[in-house]
Amino acid sequence: MQRRWQNRKAKNAIPQGYDQRRWELIQDNVLEYEELGDRIQLFNPNMISANEMYWSAMDDVKDQYMAAYEDARDYKEDADDLKDAGGLSTMDGQILYATLRAYEKAMKSAGDKISRAYNYNTKSDATSYEPVRKGAKQLTSGAQQAMIGYNMASAQQKTLQTMKEMYEKLYQSTVSMQGLGMATDADVTAAKKNLLNAESALAGLDNTVESLGSTVKLLAGWTGEIKPQIQSVPSADLSKLEELNLQEDTASAIRNNYTLIEERHRKTDRSSTRVKSKFRSEAQMEQNLSIEMEQLYQDILQNKKSYEAACTAYDQAIVVKNATEIQFKNGSISQIEYLQQMLSYYQAEGEKTNADLSLRQAMELYYWATEGLLDI
Repeated sequence: MQRRWQNRKAKNAIPQGYDQRRWELIQDNVLEYEELGDRIQLFNPNMISANEMYWSAMDDVKDQYMAAYEDARDYKEDADDLKDAGGLSTMDGQILYATLRAYEKAMKSAGDKISRAYNYNTKSDATSYEPVRKGAKQLTSGAQQAMIGYNMASAQQKTLQTMKEMYEKLYQSTVSMQGLGMATDADVTAAKKNLLNAESALAGLDNTVESLGSTVKLLAGWTGEIKPQIQSVPSADLSKLEELNLQEDTASAIRNNYTLIEERHRKTDRSSTRVKSKFRSEAQMEQNLSIEMEQLYQDILQNKKSYEAACTAYDQAIVVKNATEIQFKNGSISQIEYLQQMLSYYQAEGEKTNADLSLRQAMELYYWATEGLLDI
């Protein structure tokens, strides 16, 4: 188990398990999706506090076994001094010598016992550290969802900004066409309505992007006026979908689920009724978890279909966009027709990005469920 948080106390110290390059990247105020786990472990205030509390308790345990060993040494020295001074020549001396030796043995035994407990609880898989590990998982999962949400909102914001600009041009063109008797009042009204709707939607997204960005920033451990550059979330890795095995993943989810673990460890009396009731409760929870895993799995498959459909629509939109640009340059279509086709292209582009992020989101929720983070 690495005490990474302690290494940060020394200025410019590189935490255990990191090389210089990786450490610099984590601190460069440019947040990559893959850095979330490291940022949370090293800089999230809640994680720092949890680690400090845990390791402070471990330091207390270490002090206890070191004090016990020191007492054992003191008793040994006293016994040896008594023996060297000829104290064993009397009955009282012999009794005192035996008592000192007994105390030495007792303190050494106590020190060994506490030392074993310390060594066990500082191992990487120590059960006592599990609440801290759980907290890191929950914070990382939450940060991932917030960063995906931020990317979704940012992508929608970009698409809407482009569409707003297109609607402005379309509105102006419609007004000009009306002056030439080639557009009606209804056409102008519809164009104006589309522009106003885009402006309204864009204004609403500004607050969403700001809020999600602040959430990501805080979870990743940035404070004050610092505004890290939140990078794009990598596209979903479709090859990983082939590795999914619902049966095996459900077994992992049942084995690792924190709620189920608490239920298994919950104390009950030895009565047959209570024991049977406990087993029934566990069985029901496992069944519920299996149902939830099935739903998460189906969500992935559904999002995969949506993503594939969005990719197909986007590819088709590119073909139409290229043809439209050629036609517009040749003068074979009007500006209004050109703008309308371009709007369709930007919509397809935004839908592809959103479908990609939704698939990534579904995959992350499924993964964390196998790691025990599924409420049942």
